[in-house]
Amino acid sequence: MLDRLVRKYIEQHRLLPERARIIVALSGGADSVALLDIMARSDYACIAAHANFHLRGEESDRDAAFAHQMCRELGIPFYKKDLYAADYAEREGLSIEMAAREMRYHWFEQLRQEQQAVAIAVAHHRDDSVETVLLNLIRGTGIRGLTGIKPKNGFVVRPLLCADRETVLEYIEQRHLTYVTDRSNLLNEYRRNKIRLDVLPLLESIQPSVRTSIARSMQHLSDVETLYEQAIASAKERICLPLEGKEVLRISIQALDAEVAAPSVLYEILSGYGFGRSDVQSIFKNRHGLSGRVYHSLGHRLIFDRAVMLVSPMQDVDAQSFWISDQELAIQKPITLTFSRVNASDQTTLVLDKHIASLDADKLQFPLELRHPKKGDSIIPYGMRGRKLISDFCTDCKMSVLEKENLWLLCSGKDVVWIVGERIDHRYRIEDATQHIYRIEWKEGE
Repeated sequence: MLDRLVRKYIEQHRLLPERARIIVALSGGADSVALLDIMARSDYACIAAHANFHLRGEESDRDAAFAHQMCRELGIPFYKKDLYAADYAEREGLSIEMAAREMRYHWFEQLRQEQQAVAIAVAHHRDDSVETVLLNLIRGTGIRGLTGIKPKNGFVVRPLLCADRETVLEYIEQRHLTYVTDRSNLLNEYRRNKIRLDVLPLLESIQPSVRTSIARSMQHLSDVETLYEQAIASAKERICLPLEGKEVLRISIQALDAEVAAPSVLYEILSGYGFGRSDVQSIFKNRHGLSGRVYHSLGHRLIFDRAVMLVSPMQDVDAQSFWISDQELAIQKPITLTFSRVNASDQTTLVLDKHIASLDADKLQFPLELRHPKKGDSIIPYGMRGRKLISDFCTDCKMSVLEKENLWLLCSGKDVVWIVGERIDHRYRIEDATQHIYRIEWKEGE
């Protein structure tokens, strides 16, 4: 019987500890009804969660009422959430299917945390996994897309993946359970429905056991995926260099070129930072191009810097300015600086340290501005007479692209008076005529 098969599957894949407290997603359809019945009969402490997306009018309310009544009869705690998927989809520019999925799982996770449950059980079965593989094939996919739905993903578990739809319906009949039918599942307006209603029956006319055959291939590919992941991990160790500064990843272009399947290796690494397949194709194609070229994902950027690619998070703070009044004694953000003012007559010696800037206080215009470099910034470096662009100064110092961008400049009016940690402006140096000294100390790494 299905309940024994599910319990064995849970144990085999270590999905849940015995008698655990779990959230069960209950739509009211046959699959979720069977799942809740099995989990409750298996001594799990079940809490039912029903999301009403208000997409089908009275039918949506009917499903919610049915789910509530079922839980009342079983003595299972029931939680319902009204989620307006159509509004969310329009606001976020998503398909209604994707919007409903995001909203549903977000709420499930909130409820899991509130109820201190160990997992969220959803009712995907083997046929759902087969449909997913076919959908992924249509869209274009790598090996992961051919292995189907995973038994466990974070806190989400899928105990019914061991059974097909027919087995679930047989269990429903044997247990004399009732359920509701979502009529939208019978319409081929959505891709998944077209796969279920049109494509799979056509394939079954050619090969009656096509679902079983695809499921078997999925299992074989899952084993291959394990080997693939190990190979990618080894390749990453070979091509990724030790980190410096703010970057989260440094990739050696020379080491990448030595890999057997370099484009795939690069995609597997960069996809974890939000770069899509077309982005990675362009990055790989231009890997021997000019230094300084930049690519962006939603949360990260990749910069070519001579022989390496540098990936770093995009931070809003980079575009900000921080203002320092003449009364300021210290700041902690964005870097740690301390400020002091002394009479020149009291300062017997000047400390020569890249972390300390000693400036003529009477030449400064407050508030001072602390910011990152901008195009066209220049300085007259201490000990020199001519003006030099900050970018040229950095190049002379052999700084990487990220090191240049991560520099902080202390400015007085339109003048850069200190490249923090590097050089002060010659015009603001301490001279014999200086009466007051403004001393700034930078605590690196804080």
